[in-house]
Amino acid sequence: MRQLLSGTNQVTSLRSALGDSGHFSTGRVNARSSVLRFSVLCLFALLCWAKVNGQCKIAIDEYDEFDSTRLVATQPMNLGYLIVSGNVPEDLEGKEYVEEAKAIFSYSDEKNIRAFFLSLMVAERKFHMIDNDFNVYLKFKGGQIVALLNVPENGEFDREILMWKYLHTCVVPLEIFHLMKNDVVEKIRIDYKNYKKTIELEEKQQLALQRAVFCVEERLINDLKGVKP
Repeated sequence: MRQLLSGTNQVTSLRSALGDSGHFSTGRVNARSSVLRFSVLCLFALLCWAKVNGQCKIAIDEYDEFDSTRLVATQPMNLGYLIVSGNVPEDLEGKEYVEEAKAIFSYSDEKNIRAFFLSLMVAERKFHMIDNDFNVYLKFKGGQIVALLNVPENGEFDREILMWKYLHTCVVPLEIFHLMKNDVVEKIRIDYKNYKKTIELEEKQQLALQRAVFCVEERLINDLKGVKP
């Protein structure tokens, strides 16, 4: 367990990949206009989401020769829908929308302890308690549901959007890693102590998450050190 938790020491780098201080981007939408499509604010708007074999986008690929640590992480992707933030505009004519969640898929090799991680940055309206436990679940299109060990950070209040942010760092075992390559994730469930959060992925998001898994694998396979999952 200690080795797995040590892999989460890369959270600072992962936060950088998620963006400045992990902030969610916001957008002002006029109440009289139609609801913005989710893809407008996606960080991957310039990518070809529909093609699983599209170009890989790696945000971090670091190797520290002094302590023999390796970190590979994809660019962040938006998951779920656009939700209304807690920031009510003064003119009351529009609303601010934020992404429901962001995710990155990563690989860490620290002192020959290798592990894959799924990191989720989630926006919540209220403060929730959550422990280190198997409290994050993935539901695949084929119907299978698996539990991931989650090592969360304490909730942080974002004054820009007036919502709580939670970073969930989940250990992805090898068998689930291969499952994520062979099937797409339809829903993600996070079990807080007093609340259950379900994130539904659109089809393009399902393919993007699956592609992220392939991207990390391809980077490791093509690495000169011959690291293979």
